[in-house]
Amino acid sequence: MSEKTVKVIEGNLLPKGDYVSSGFSTIQPDSYFPNIILGNKFDSFWLYLRRDITHNWYVDKRKQNVGFVSRDEAHILYNTALKFKGKKALEIGCWMGWSACHLALGGVELDVIDPMLSEQLFNESVTESLKSAGVKESVNLIPGCSPEKVKEIANKFQRKWSLIFIDGNHETPAPLNDTIICEQLAEADALILFHDLASPDVGQGLDYLKEKGWNTMVYQTMQIMGVAWRGNVEPVIHQPDPKINWPLPPHLQGYFVSGSVQTAAEDKFAEILKAVRPYTLLSERKLFSLYSQAKQLYCYLFWLPKMLLLAIARNKPIKHDLF
Repeated sequence: MSEKTVKVIEGNLLPKGDYVSSGFSTIQPDSYFPNIILGNKFDSFWLYLRRDITHNWYVDKRKQNVGFVSRDEAHILYNTALKFKGKKALEIGCWMGWSACHLALGGVELDVIDPMLSEQLFNESVTESLKSAGVKESVNLIPGCSPEKVKEIANKFQRKWSLIFIDGNHETPAPLNDTIICEQLAEADALILFHDLASPDVGQGLDYLKEKGWNTMVYQTMQIMGVAWRGNVEPVIHQPDPKINWPLPPHLQGYFVSGSVQTAAEDKFAEILKAVRPYTLLSERKLFSLYSQAKQLYCYLFWLPKMLLLAIARNKPIKHDLF
């Protein structure tokens, strides 16, 4: 995409239900993704989807139970990439290319690894979107699974990366394994972003980098993003949507949150802590962990009936009247 086109897009108003942090440059490449639609969060049964966050959840209409990064999260990627313009970047897990497009529009030379790229229709869809956005020449689409394919590409091209985005398999031990190989192949001056940090399994990757001495921070977004950096680089500063009461899962309690403020959830816990403190020997951290886990399970069980009803309705055969 040309600089002129980017500037035109920056002037557009965002769709209702979207949010982008103040201070960010904005783009809107929606027209290059003809199958993007507003998704229904109840179409997904994933435990860690934050259905109570009111930001738009976008999906591909051909696969409506898997979401894209949110508008705000996409702009964290784009504005971070602007800081690494001309440098090598790596993305693990691109889904339909929405996140890859935002990274590439930021000016990085991007390697993308995803096993779904081995499927022709998927590969063609991602390729066409990137071509339409004018960034395909700067993106290398690589079918395969990490961490094996990451190591293979690094050895083949003698590659190291300055910017890395991890959004692949979210189940243990995949996020940690992805992080370990990426840490080994990151430049001395490097930054690593994580998506779906709402999941404790993904959180293991950020924990690993923190233990290895990297600087770390959390972004309060729909699915929570994390960032780790070392050397002569800095992350973007993000301001969470002030209209939302942002909960923070227990596995992230030790992290600094960009633009963080005291939340209503923390205020409520303070009241509970005052009431139960005389009757327990558990630490405050353990009590907050139990409180957060119970609240997360309650929210999931609260939404579960609606999710099941929608799933049944989708699979119910349609009866046609003959007269």
